[in-house]
Amino acid sequence: MKRITAVARVRQAEAELAAAERELERSALPWRRRLQRHRGAVTIFGGFVGGLALTLLPSRWWARVGALVGASAAGIARSALTPALIGAVVSQIRHGGDTRPVVAAAPPVSDDPERV
Repeated sequence: MKRITAVARVRQAEAELAAAERELERSALPWRRRLQRHRGAVTIFGGFVGGLALTLLPSRWWARVGALVGASAAGIARSALTPALIGAVVSQIRHGGDTRPVVAAAPPVSDDPERV
């Protein structure tokens, strides 16, 4: 019986995950194209459904949802991790998901030996 090392199991799991992501992306492509084609209609329909939900659902239910959201926001605001999380989000937004490290530009190099 062969023993599979942890590295091999991780690599196999990563390969399976990548294959599943590609398959999901392939199967979701027609839906994504359809939604992009009718973006305005989807926005209007979403607003209509949201208004309908606000109208038809009881106000007690919305009060509970609001209390839950408010309590969650207050808990997150009091957390010691909040500055780090906000910094990570702002950095992600500013750099657009670019994972390359930021490198400062080197000063220009002169070929003239007297300028060194």
